[in-house]
Amino acid sequence: MSSSPRSSPSSPLAALTLLVLVMSLVGLARAWRTERPPVALREPRVAVDGPDARALRDGERLDLNRATEAELELLPRIGPAMARRIVEERPFANVDELVRVRGIGARTLERLRPLVQVGEPDRTSSTPQVGPRIVR
Repeated sequence: MSSSPRSSPSSPLAALTLLVLVMSLVGLARAWRTERPPVALREPRVAVDGPDARALRDGERLDLNRATEAELELLPRIGPAMARRIVEERPFANVDELVRVRGIGARTLERLRPLVQVGEPDRTSSTPQVGPRIVR
């Protein structure tokens, strides 16, 4: 009797499992690298109506030197604490100076760049506007 090499019954199953695993990883890698859709504006917790909020809703940019904390919170990844820190760091000479704010790095700056601009600092008031403008 000659002994012939016998294939293991699990060999085709192992190959199929490995193939499915590799295909899944390739799909995940492609999904990770694809362009993400533009960030959407968040719904405010309170009704915000000011010139900057209206401009932002109309597709224009929010002015970092004039926007209230409530208006800044309309931006993605900007909550109450971050909005307060942005107001405290004013005035900004350009959008790149936003990285002075603790918690805003290069990635967040790139996400915010299409949504913000820097105008002249508000010289009419010595205190920044911090309260929301509530529409009734």
